[in-house]
Amino acid sequence: MEYSNGKKFYEYTSVIHNLMLNFDFMHKQCLRLGRAESDLLHFLLQKNEPVIMKDIAKHMGLTHSRITRLIDTLIQKKFLERYPGKKDRRVYYAQITEEGRVVARKYRERNILMFEDFLQKLPAEEIDPIYNALNLWEDFLSQVNKYINYD
Repeated sequence: MEYSNGKKFYEYTSVIHNLMLNFDFMHKQCLRLGRAESDLLHFLLQKNEPVIMKDIAKHMGLTHSRITRLIDTLIQKKFLERYPGKKDRRVYYAQITEEGRVVARKYRERNILMFEDFLQKLPAEEIDPIYNALNLWEDFLSQVNKYINYD
């Protein structure tokens, strides 16, 4: 059986995956944060209110224990606070600190500037096909996720 298109697609996605790992490593070196930590800070920055840890885990698609470890790390860095609920002390909330807000904004700004720089170097007619390809990529990953979760 010939898999030329599938093989080529697999090889390209492997390259993209490795580049994204390098991208994450670069941010970890610049901000001293991993991608998941940065994503968590960004999520809490957008929420702008305390969030139940269970809801954070659901939003990020991570286990409760993984979220707990991420939050512990961010508390040590003084980027987050965690406290029990007033009505039910078994429920814990996480809230971003002002220092965490600064780091989350810095992370987002660096990403935007990096992409702006990249896009400015491209001819205008090449930008829409990139967005179209990224949209197709998102659709593909959503389908893969559905397959994995329902199989």
